[in-house]
Amino acid sequence: MTADNAGAPDDMEVLLVHLADQGYADQVGSWMSPDVTNLPITGQELLRALPAESLNDLAAELNLSVQEYADYLAQELPALVDGLSPQGELPENQDDEDALWAFAVEEAGA
Repeated sequence: MTADNAGAPDDMEVLLVHLADQGYADQVGSWMSPDVTNLPITGQELLRALPAESLNDLAAELNLSVQEYADYLAQELPALVDGLSPQGELPENQDDEDALWAFAVEEAGA
């Protein structure tokens, strides 16, 4: 994830729905819920759940191996989603969502 993705909130929603559909609904739900501790996800789980082509492309952009990128994403994704959804859902206002997304990416150190 780079600052170039800052305007891609729909991608986050698609990602979360995809992860939930792949069997990680409990994790996604915990990240979205303000009242539940974030459940972890591993890099290996992300490698199994996400399209390899997407992971390969994003890893290459960051000069990381696919495994390194998946591990990084697994470490940062729960807090990132949690920060984007303080009320338990992703913001509907595009400007607010863009600002939150940019802040979360900056906080994640990307």
